[in-house]
Amino acid sequence: MTESSEPNNDKGWADRPAFRRAIVALLVIAAIASAALGFLPEFRKEEIHFPGATAPFPTEEIPIFFAVFGFVAFSFIVLAGQHLRKIVMRKESYYDERE
Repeated sequence: MTESSEPNNDKGWADRPAFRRAIVALLVIAAIASAALGFLPEFRKEEIHFPGATAPFPTEEIPIFFAVFGFVAFSFIVLAGQHLRKIVMRKESYYDERE
């Protein structure tokens, strides 16, 4: 057997551009549908989320508040992680220096 020095260019089913576009489209449709349903009163909770409260928290009355809050919080975590990586990242040759 002879080994080829060329890398294996076979792509899996999840690496195909059509599959990736379909997954992104599905996620976008699901996000839009979830946000749209947040405006309908049938899909809102009537219970109070915070124990001991006698009335709903003011933010609970805003449609899709928790979806927007979650998106903003997740975006902050991702952006903060990018900058944190610069602080805690080691050089690429870190493990080579020990040998």
